[in-house]
Formats: sequence, C-alpha cells, structure tokens
Amino acid sequence: MCDGLVQHVSSKDSLAYFAQRDTPGNRFATLVTPLELCVTTPPKPQERHALIKPGMQVSAIRRRGGHLECIKVRWGWSPIWSVGTMPPLTHLPLHLVMRSKVFDPIKHEGRVLVAVEGWYESQPPASPSQAQQLTYTTDRQSTPIFLAALAQASETPFGCDGLALVTYGDIASQQQRVLAFSAEDALDWLAPELGWEQAQRLAARLNGAQPPLEPAVTAQRPAQRL
Repeated sequence: MCDGLVQHVSSKDSLAYFAQRDTPGNRFATLVTPLELCVTTPPKPQERHALIKPGMQVSAIRRRGGHLECIKVRWGWSPIWSVGTMPPLTHLPLHLVMRSKVFDPIKHEGRVLVAVEGWYESQPPASPSQAQQLTYTTDRQSTPIFLAALAQASETPFGCDGLALVTYGDIASQQQRVLAFSAEDALDWLAPELGWEQAQRLAARLNGAQPPLEPAVTAQRPAQRL
C-alpha cells in the first residue's frame, strides 16, 4: 500500500488539464495517453518533489455545484465514530466502503482525485537481517496519475477532516492496490451519477486494462527515511 506521494503538479494545474475535457459533448477532445504504470528505483533525495506522507496536507480535486475545484486536506481521515479509538484512516478498501453504511455520507459527497507523479510503497524484507525495501511506482510516459480518494473537508476546519486513498484488489488474498486513473478515466470517479456497483465495475475494468507492473528495482533503506 502507498506510504508516500510525490505531488509536483498542483491541483490548480490539474484543473487546467481537465478544462478542455470536462465540457458537454467534448469531454475528451484531446488525445490522452493511457496509464502505463511501472515500478522503478526510488528517486534520490535531491530528485524528489513535494513528498507527502500520512498526516501532511495534500492537494485534491472535487466536484461541487457542477464545477471542479481544488482543496487542501490532511492525508488521514478520522471519522467521528473512530476518534480516540483508532489512528486516522489513510487507506480504505473499495469493497468495505461499498458494503458499510457508516461510509454513506463520504462515499456520496466526498469522492476526490489526488494528482501525483508517483507513490512509494514499502516491501517486506527478504530476511530479518535486511532493511525494509522501497519501490516507486510512476507512469512510463511521465503523465499525471490520478488517485481515487474519499475526503471529509468541512467549510470550517474540523478535527475529523481528512482524506483516505481508495484501494481495490483480491479480498481473499488481501492484495490491495491504490485505485489509479489516467486523465481519460479520472473524471468518471467524480461523476455525480456514479453508483458503487459502477465503481466496482470501473475498478475491475482498470485492473484488467492495466499491464502487469514491471519487476521492481528496490532500494534498501529504512521506511522512516521516505
């Protein structure tokens, strides 16, 4: 699962990127490069741009009143029913959100997109003597990746406000990956009419369309040095 985001493209720039596509009858008039993910060596410290870790502010895009807007929100959501009993939620499996009524308000009003260059994931060491390994996932074509997320962002800042990335995958094996879109597919996540059965089909379609990730080249370093 995602341990850190690289967000060098601001949400305002992403809104401009969507502007010519989010119009009636001409939504995707410009050719969009398909999302082709690959796993590479984590960038060196001097090559990193705006690394975001859980607990930090992240830029996100949401739809309000028929228009797209950008917001800033903490990565880590603390639902009112969980305050004091569990740490902020940084990830939420799509199937759990779909079947539990406690997520009804946020799954209808809180769908957002997070534009990133890529993300870090920690991999379990091959042996206890080895340091934790990191991988970095990005797009082969260096185009923005849009991650699906749920966010509570009140007009007046509230202690429960926050964002959780949406994951999907094989429930039985507990293999979960972040739900990532190309610009061509990303706006489907924000469509007001999107139902959760449709969201599940969308995730399944993306899972089938994405090519297998290339073999990871990892760097051994402690996770806290993200």
